[in-house]
Amino acid sequence: MKGVKGSETKRLIREAAYKQFLTKDYNTVPLKEIEKSLNLSRGCMSYHYPSKQELFIDVIDFYIFHKQDAKNKFKDISHTSLLEFIDYYIKKVEETMNAMRIYLIEKEKTNITRAYLNLILQAEYFYPGFNEAFNEITNKEIKLWERIFVKAVETKEIRSDVNPSTLALTFRILLFGKCFQDALVNGLRIEELKVVLYNQYELIKN
Repeated sequence: MKGVKGSETKRLIREAAYKQFLTKDYNTVPLKEIEKSLNLSRGCMSYHYPSKQELFIDVIDFYIFHKQDAKNKFKDISHTSLLEFIDYYIKKVEETMNAMRIYLIEKEKTNITRAYLNLILQAEYFYPGFNEAFNEITNKEIKLWERIFVKAVETKEIRSDVNPSTLALTFRILLFGKCFQDALVNGLRIEELKVVLYNQYELIKN
């Protein structure tokens, strides 16, 4: 029972910390604010997370590496067509954005896309080996797209003269480029993302 309670406490700390790291810069996140919000003692916090960096690393491990890993994010797609996968992919992006909005601190930031990208940029500095790990999950997703494109060629859903590897990279870049562009304004515009990806589909379909 003690283990279950400890695991739940750790989850609550990680969740509260995610809200702070998502809306504030790493160096300005006060651990005592997390302790206060959860009514925890410093000893309890230190038991689970001896340092702020260890807490930050756990936040990144769970909310970026675990949540964004293709095997966790996209399930039961073996019989999915390319068009269905594009629909599914956009839905997952929208779900991710909506899920993160509940962690926003109103007075700190309102642009969830910018907040998320800022969290990733901070991880470059405070998470040893972050770039390698992030590239790994990115490559997994690109490979997943590639498999979907290969299957679409085989089923004659799209033209046979296309390059699945190039298309996979293209679709990934389109998403990241749209995220970056919209981070500079009011956040990712899902409807515009749909237009962009569906337009690409129209260019290659049979």
